[in-house]
Amino acid sequence: MVREEAKVRTSYGVVQGAVDHGVYNWRGIPYAQRLDEGTSFLPPEAITRWSGVLMAKEFSGICPQRSVLRKNVSWNCLTLNIWSPALDAKRRPVLFFIHGGSFKHGAGSESYYNGAHLARTWDIVVVTCNYRLGVYGFLDFSELDPQFSSNNGVRDIVAALRWIHHAIADFGGDPELVTLVGQSAGATMVSALVTMDSIRSYFHRAVMMSGGPTQLQSTDTCKATTRSFLEYSEITTARELTSLSWDQLISRQKAFIRSYGMGAATFRITVDRDLVPAMPIDAAQRGLVSVPLLIGTTKEEMGFLAIKPLARLLDVHTIVKHGLAREEDAVLEQLEEAYHAAYGERGRSMFYTDLLFRISSLWFAQALAQHKGAWMYRFDFETAVLRMNGLHAIHSSDLPFVFGNFKPVLVRPLFLLDHDKHVIYSVAEHVQRDLVNFMRTGVLDWPQSTAHTTDGKCYNELSTIDEMIDQTVNQIYGHTVYKKTSLTGVPI
Repeated sequence: MVREEAKVRTSYGVVQGAVDHGVYNWRGIPYAQRLDEGTSFLPPEAITRWSGVLMAKEFSGICPQRSVLRKNVSWNCLTLNIWSPALDAKRRPVLFFIHGGSFKHGAGSESYYNGAHLARTWDIVVVTCNYRLGVYGFLDFSELDPQFSSNNGVRDIVAALRWIHHAIADFGGDPELVTLVGQSAGATMVSALVTMDSIRSYFHRAVMMSGGPTQLQSTDTCKATTRSFLEYSEITTARELTSLSWDQLISRQKAFIRSYGMGAATFRITVDRDLVPAMPIDAAQRGLVSVPLLIGTTKEEMGFLAIKPLARLLDVHTIVKHGLAREEDAVLEQLEEAYHAAYGERGRSMFYTDLLFRISSLWFAQALAQHKGAWMYRFDFETAVLRMNGLHAIHSSDLPFVFGNFKPVLVRPLFLLDHDKHVIYSVAEHVQRDLVNFMRTGVLDWPQSTAHTTDGKCYNELSTIDEMIDQTVNQIYGHTVYKKTSLTGVPI
């Protein structure tokens, strides 16, 4: 029986949502207690049962950040959003999505993450959420106050997953069939979550879209970055830290990122050997990952390097320089020659694409294959706008195809020159069908990864099975210090 109103009774209390074009949705449901200046560096506090009816028809504010487009910042930001096709006794697969944004910006309420299309078309439940970012989520101020914790962004996601485990059945979802899906920084988050034994009952499949399983850091590195931030900001006590408003602290964060020289890699998940026990590739090699994974990238993640203002904005050169600091000159020369031979003028963006995303994803899949199923994909499809501007299949260009959202303001320009959308919708349907099949069954209909193969599915107008990376390039990476350190599991 279909209900006319989206009122749900959970173990936490009654939640009132809305119905939009046949899809039930609830927005801004708290999965943890409201933060304030005094608690913003502490672990999330479990939500308790509320009285009355919780109105969940509007998105909550987002976690503290600075953005031209994202202005609705609030301490009441540890919230999640749910889309469900029906409220009945059926138990549907649950897609739990973790947004990207270099661990310093983004929110689960972004319009291109709207889960209505997926819920309506594929009979699944979609969940998005917010988590703490930047200095609040990924630095460690415990030297100022031992109650302050590190990895708060990870702790928030764990709290959201715990809430979903206990309550998603009330929204038509199956708590025994939850799939983690993360994009960019969210995919790196997924690579860490699947190593954590303490939360294995909360999810059953995992998907990484354009993430870096080597882009985690050691406790020493996190503490060094934290000390540098405190020194830069002239903060010496916990009281000085907590007396600053979020606006003041984010302003200092922005200036610190410019001066620190690590750009988009300033904030990272910390392998603390407690909450996050190991580097993902090392954990996979030791059989510590217990769920199947689908892992992929876009074909040319760093294609935006063709636009100089964007290249300067993300400062990927600094990250690449840091990552290659221990390589011998001969190896770097071999890589440069190989990329030029394979890609010509696109060699630079392909080099950055492989170094930051693809090669480590390949190593992760190969390590997983020794103990658990892993499949790889590459999103090759280019819209006419991306092709004309020389951007090609860049970072995040696959997101509209995954969610089926082509009209939000930020993604609409990508499709302006594609007057016939038939091919676009066909590619999107193909991507979504594979994703949902993986959610339901944990397997896919193309060859899974092995310890030595590099094949995967390439999504395009006509999809194919092909090598994920140029073989000459792959062989050179096999002799790098980067690969040796990635396989040994020692974070930097």
